[in-house]
Amino acid sequence: MKIVICDDEHEVLEKVAQICKKSFLSKVTIYAFPSAESLLKNLSSDMGAIDLFILDIEMPGKSGLWLKHELELNWYESSIIYLTSHEELIHEAFGRNVIGFVDKVKFYKDDDILISKLKIFEKSLENKSIISIRDEDGSFYIQKDRIILIKSEHVYTIVEYSTGKMNGGYLESDKKLLRKTLKNWEVDLNNDFLRISKSVIVNMDYISRMGREIILKNGACLSIPRANYNKCEDAYFEFCKRKMKWN
Repeated sequence: MKIVICDDEHEVLEKVAQICKKSFLSKVTIYAFPSAESLLKNLSSDMGAIDLFILDIEMPGKSGLWLKHELELNWYESSIIYLTSHEELIHEAFGRNVIGFVDKVKFYKDDDILISKLKIFEKSLENKSIISIRDEDGSFYIQKDRIILIKSEHVYTIVEYSTGKMNGGYLESDKKLLRKTLKNWEVDLNNDFLRISKSVIVNMDYISRMGREIILKNGACLSIPRANYNKCEDAYFEFCKRKMKWN
């Protein structure tokens, strides 16, 4: 497991690194940086995939919010935990890969505040499990958390999934036609997925905006049937509560 920590306070960098090493049974490699600029300058593809970024929101120079945007250009699938004393910035920092926020003032006195978020991160790894589908074209494998939406097409479904790349501010996606019903898909998915109509299942992680229509991070716009709107709104509200839990 590879974790990157970015905070302008040396004491925080050391404390977070120690907690991460103690919290995971698997071998952990830690990369620590005192600023957003130094992180981007030294972060290299040679490091391989980064599993988790732990970022301070407010730092001298470029902020953690700016850094999140830059990281999404090349490290889109990595999870993020924010350290902050500024609760008012949480809404702006919220995003698909942001799995938690840690109050730095409380963190100085209580390690468990970060540990609880690391447990959420471990649980989120379940979404990276591979789904295997076999049809007449052979086997198709996909990580659960890369699925953006699934649409029914008679006895088939069209799976739209993330390529992990951004283009013009939108997430690039690809599609695959598979012989599998929405009902069977629902058995394999978890409560991060929402069936908004008879023919569409959406991964709520990819919702950019929700009203009478859903705007997804790949730019797709989906209409919610009037009869389903309240159910969908409630489900998305509960999803956001889970994602934005504040300690």
